[in-house]
Amino acid sequence: MYEDFEQIKSSLQSVNELIDIKGNPVVTAGVAGVVGKIPVIGDLVNASIDKTLEDFQQNKEQELIDVILSDSATITREMVNDVEFLINYARVVEAIKRLASNDKVVFFGNLIRNGYLSGNHIGVNEFDEYLNILSTMSYREIQYLVDYKKFCEQSAAKSKSLKTRGHTYNNKWYSFSKEYAKTQGLTIPELYSIFIRLKQTGFLEEEYETESGDVDEDDNTFPELSVEGSGFFITKSF
Repeated sequence: MYEDFEQIKSSLQSVNELIDIKGNPVVTAGVAGVVGKIPVIGDLVNASIDKTLEDFQQNKEQELIDVILSDSATITREMVNDVEFLINYARVVEAIKRLASNDKVVFFGNLIRNGYLSGNHIGVNEFDEYLNILSTMSYREIQYLVDYKKFCEQSAAKSKSLKTRGHTYNNKWYSFSKEYAKTQGLTIPELYSIFIRLKQTGFLEEEYETESGDVDEDDNTFPELSVEGSGFFITKSF
């Protein structure tokens, strides 16, 4: 499975290089000036790039559909005949067309599923906000949040101390950062700076510990933190 994933990533990188060449006016002008003097080759190069890009976009849209239909038994005709759903589906398709790879497609597919096809109809403003957040976040940033959520979830299950007051899982930043920074080839300060940046998404909040307790709730919710220490918890919106 891992080898297949790496192979797909490698092929996507090649496509991205073609996109850069195709879209860069300086490169395009240079290629046109040289290759254009050899008529047959010039036509073949353009046709090859266009076909590769077309296939790439079609693959992304098919993956989106696969994610949406992963549990098609729960999808009713009423759900997808809604004008708002159709418009927002079209907006999601446009968003994934702008992706340089297909690794984020699953998250856009889940936005459609969770927002329209899972029993709860998402509000227009909420959908706009989530779509914008997913469009601006990198795949790595999203994956970091997913991995941190899983880590906190597993830790909470072991300690049976899960608390849900305003957040989903206990703050396990101290333990997580020590292990995860190494696996990602980062220092703990580098990982911390990425998580600080992710606070603006609303998917993550920071917690400070002082001698008198937590700054925001003053309830000593996170005993793992040292005095004057800090950490993060995943919010329910994620």
